[in-house]
Amino acid sequence: MSSERKSTYRLIAALVFGLVVLAGLLAACGNSDAGKTTSTKNVAATTVATGQTVTMTDQAGRKVTIPKTINKVYGMSPVAVDDVYMLAADKLVGWNYAPAASEKKYVLPQYQNLPSLGGWYGKNNTGNIEEIIKAKPDIVLSVGEITSTTIAQADKVQNQLNIPVVLVNDKLTTTGDTLRYLGKLLGVETRAEQLATYCDQVVSEAQTNTAKLKDSDKVKIYYAEGNKGLNTDPSGSQHTEVFDLVGAVNVAQVKNASAYGMAAVSMEQVISWNPDAIFVASDPSQQTHVWSDIMSGSTWKSLKAVTSKAVYQIPHGPFDWTDRPPCASRILGIRWVGTLLYPDLYKYDMKAETKKFYKLFYQMDLTDAQLAELTVNAGLK
Repeated sequence: MSSERKSTYRLIAALVFGLVVLAGLLAACGNSDAGKTTSTKNVAATTVATGQTVTMTDQAGRKVTIPKTINKVYGMSPVAVDDVYMLAADKLVGWNYAPAASEKKYVLPQYQNLPSLGGWYGKNNTGNIEEIIKAKPDIVLSVGEITSTTIAQADKVQNQLNIPVVLVNDKLTTTGDTLRYLGKLLGVETRAEQLATYCDQVVSEAQTNTAKLKDSDKVKIYYAEGNKGLNTDPSGSQHTEVFDLVGAVNVAQVKNASAYGMAAVSMEQVISWNPDAIFVASDPSQQTHVWSDIMSGSTWKSLKAVTSKAVYQIPHGPFDWTDRPPCASRILGIRWVGTLLYPDLYKYDMKAETKKFYKLFYQMDLTDAQLAELTVNAGLK
């Protein structure tokens, strides 16, 4: 066979091989497109393979596929929003409640007017599905007690939004671990460790101090909630964790009926309990005057707490120091309650400690005027 003919055969063979390869590539592309439109599992697998997402197990044991880098976060509850604000405020797509004017004073200006998107918390609250989707968060966070109800709710919201929902467990004594978990999730580990270390120190100190208390040393307290101070929560409730940790004796003999709490009690019951100290729940809307009603009202005047002027308004701004929402701000509440009830164990200048906490957790330098307004009737020394 001549060399010219051999060259011709080689050229034809090469062309045939090229056509076969091209046909295979086209078929592969067609199959890939079909997979993308018919199976979300295939999409997830493809994306994970390219490094754009990661599949994780959240603290409820749910498998969730999330973006590898999280830039935008929506919180289903105030606790989630508050924690993200402390750790990485730039990632918040909005509040799930509209901050009151009294709260905005302690929020940095650039975050005061973030949109209010609603949330799933308290009684009958639901998020604004359309607005949340428009905000395009990378993930949705639910932080708090994990139960079968919260798991079912997270699954439902995830299906409604088509956005991954991550469940994070939270208790007062494990606040540091919660912040570390969120810090790793959001890519802000260094800041999370700063806040978590502070939290761990406060919790450890409280546990040590409480162990030193004899039963006869423990102070009896009443937690006054509601428009008239005649709602409360008992020991063991998520709403009274600060008082329990510090070693106070909660006088409320009521049922811990629900996650929302606020059991109704009568004035006769409170008088019979006769607490040594009363802590008055905050009211960000500033529509009630429970503290002044207790201190000046004739129905409360016989109580030991009133006669000894041990009635304290719980500070709130931007978040609450003891409850509602039960977020990381409660860490400051531990030292505040401790100095009021057991000053021999908690030897803090609470004015200085408050400024330190606000600088670290909220990146805010409190002025003396702001501090005075924030802690009015709180017994700070």
